[in-house]
Amino acid sequence: MHPDDELAAEVDRLYGELRARPEDNDLRARLAWAIRRMTEASLAVTVYQVRVIANERQRDLCRQAAAQILELAPWDGELRAFATGLTAELEAGDRWVWQQKPIAVTLAACTAGIGLVVVVTGGLTRSIPLVVAAAVLSSAVLAGIVLGFRRQAWRQTAQAAAPVLESTGI
Repeated sequence: MHPDDELAAEVDRLYGELRARPEDNDLRARLAWAIRRMTEASLAVTVYQVRVIANERQRDLCRQAAAQILELAPWDGELRAFATGLTAELEAGDRWVWQQKPIAVTLAACTAGIGLVVVVTGGLTRSIPLVVAAAVLSSAVLAGIVLGFRRQAWRQTAQAAAPVLESTGI
């Protein structure tokens, strides 16, 4: 049996026991620790032994684990610190950041400038189709630049860690 499968089986077994004894705080703590171990084992690991959230599945597991740990054993300071740290990491990873910002800004400025020149030219020549086409095309190109050069922070971190991953996790 794979170690990750063993951890998942332990979590399932402890959940089964918890259904029978929902007020058993020792059991709740053991389950919360098992969830922590399973979560840590599911993450990617670099050659420097740094754990990294490398995909959506890992993010979903971490989000679920943090909530479960806080629900199961809020009195355990170490588990609470782990869960709140995980939550903070997930929230920081949700931020959108620019990749190659100078290039993106240059492209956006050029696109806006060219679009404006064409719109003004269309206005001076009284060509409504030219004005409309310039506005639509420059807007589409600007949207493409934003989509192409912005990423969620966690994706950028995962991409930067990819060359030094020792283990990809789940």
